[in-house]
Amino acid sequence: MIKKGLKRNILSALSVASLSLMLVSAWEMPVHASEVPAGITASEEGIAPQSDMIEWRYKDINGVLYRRLFNYTEQCWVGEWEVCPW
Repeated sequence: MIKKGLKRNILSALSVASLSLMLVSAWEMPVHASEVPAGITASEEGIAPQSDMIEWRYKDINGVLYRRLFNYTEQCWVGEWEVCPW
């Protein structure tokens, strides 16, 4: 049987060896900056909206203010004209 002290020394040596190998391998890891491929502009890789941009449009008919939702992403109306509540 292996004595307790010798067993502890062997485990410590293995731990130190494995830790040093991990540090050395991480130290030698090459790091390069990414390059944008030719023909692609920054706007094509920019942030793309996930939802449509919908806002109110207003019009005045004979002193009465009406509103209707307009989808600017799809360029179409959403819903019908309604009298503004204020």
